[in-house]
Amino acid sequence: MKITAMTGTFNRTRNERASMKNKNIFQSMRCAFQGMQTAWKEERNFREYTAIYSVFFFAGLMLGVSASEFLIGFALVCGVFAAEYLNTAIERLLDTKFPEISADNKFIKDTAAAGVFILSIAFFVSQAIILIPKFLEMM
Repeated sequence: MKITAMTGTFNRTRNERASMKNKNIFQSMRCAFQGMQTAWKEERNFREYTAIYSVFFFAGLMLGVSASEFLIGFALVCGVFAAEYLNTAIERLLDTKFPEISADNKFIKDTAAAGVFILSIAFFVSQAIILIPKFLEMM
């Protein structure tokens, strides 16, 4: 079967495509963890996000957030990380398959980064709404 892309033609047989598929859920999970590990090593943003979110996590513990307040922050953190993983994958794909600088590549990268940014804002706003009143009560 012939697969045509913008930059050329790739020939892959059905067996080659099938060999790229994960055989079971455990293999899928192993690949996911490898992706997380690689992103952690190669992308500074993951390490910075982890440090920032750790501060909020420990502040929440010290200020006594409720289980539902914790889950709001946890869900948003997971969303930010998921969006950042997708953003990283999109950037890597563009950099390797379409390395030329173009307005389209810039638009795609900027739009993917905007998704991460919006989720980050949602996290920070939610944490401000949750943590500031608790902090003021302590004073």
